[in-house]
Amino acid sequence: MIYQFIERVELEFSVSQLCKLLQVSRSAYYEWKTGQSYRPDQQEEEELVKVKQAFWLHKKRYGTRRLVAELQEMGVDIGRKKVRRLMKTQSLVAIQPYPKIINVKIQVLYPELPIADTGN
Repeated sequence: MIYQFIERVELEFSVSQLCKLLQVSRSAYYEWKTGQSYRPDQQEEEELVKVKQAFWLHKKRYGTRRLVAELQEMGVDIGRKKVRRLMKTQSLVAIQPYPKIINVKIQVLYPELPIADTGN
């Protein structure tokens, strides 16, 4: 929208002044004008779909490291930082387990109680 405005009035005002006034870079404007501005490519869209599928398949329990391993098993060549970025754009956050400290607290406060060891 900003770029269309600059294009409409660039004959009346200098592009440099307009870009400075509207707080956009001149290079970004000219890239937009020539059709070279950033657009997510098809491969990134496919990777996003696969990240979301793997994330929901494992019920929000897999973080970036486990998702990367899962995706590589599926044949998707993707790095952890890209998975993290894609997850962040979609607000996907893995469930973090709660610390199991209640048994320890009870054992410290009431050592006479026979509490079964859960292996934690």
